[in-house]
Amino acid sequence: MKKNIFIKYLLLAGIASVTVFSGCRKETAADKVSGQAANNGKTLVGFPTGMENTTFFDPFTDIKTIDVFSIKKDAKDNADLMKSNNFVVSLLPDAVDNYNENNGTEYDLLPSSFYTIVTSPDLAISGNNYTFKFTNGDFQKTFSIKLDGSKLDLSKTYMLPYKLTNSDGVGIHDASKDTLYAIYSIKNAYDGKYTISGSITRYIDPPPTTDNVLGGTYPDGVTISLATIGKYANSFSLLWADGKTSVGGIAGLNLVVDPATNKVTVSATGNPAVKNDPGSDNYYDPDAKTFHLKFSWGADADHQRKVDAALKYSGSR
Repeated sequence: MKKNIFIKYLLLAGIASVTVFSGCRKETAADKVSGQAANNGKTLVGFPTGMENTTFFDPFTDIKTIDVFSIKKDAKDNADLMKSNNFVVSLLPDAVDNYNENNGTEYDLLPSSFYTIVTSPDLAISGNNYTFKFTNGDFQKTFSIKLDGSKLDLSKTYMLPYKLTNSDGVGIHDASKDTLYAIYSIKNAYDGKYTISGSITRYIDPPPTTDNVLGGTYPDGVTISLATIGKYANSFSLLWADGKTSVGGIAGLNLVVDPATNKVTVSATGNPAVKNDPGSDNYYDPDAKTFHLKFSWGADADHQRKVDAALKYSGSR
């Protein structure tokens, strides 16, 4: 009987040990990528979900709770896990402009009037600085906001940039030392992935010779994405008939739907020659969730590129 009691308590002790040490540090994927595996044996703090996270919402007008980021303490041992730490993460509004300059985007800082911060006893807020209080074995905290969907503009993409500005003497994961970007966008009714069928023709010298390597009929299963740029407008990238090679010279390719008639206009901000074919019927079929498109461009009649294709919705992106 005493032996059974001893085994019983030994098992309980083992379970407790597993529970206590679940927050202790193991080599992470970020360590392997950044070459930080040599730092095993040190307590580190960082953002476990990556440094650029984009969320696409279906249109909503109520208030949703959104998890913006998590901050995690990877303790080297139980003693470090039980230590108290105050980690400061700061909102960096100016980082939006830097991101846009480096990436050719036009994102907007999410206005503070569009959301409220979900508060808790272990989160102290001072201006744009957020202090996360870790005590008694805490190893991860999540920062969340309540976002008012009625204030969001479908034509805009919003951003919240943050940086870990005070690690309270704890080392920071190499992968978490830069700025974290949380990006939010509302999808319009046409946003998503589409299977393209039909053909793309590339005329070359001498006319009417066509390029049968890049041009031709699209094979089954070729997918492209339509991304929201306005309430009725979407940008997209076109592929040649091999289903792999991107079509150049048509930067800013987009389509706009007339909500009253479902007629579609195709154009490109980087190439004014991109237009609907004269007399063609470019339209969106809402029942079949399919675009029927005929458009073309080219320097002259002998160097035209013509698209006669259908884009059928296949799922969200």
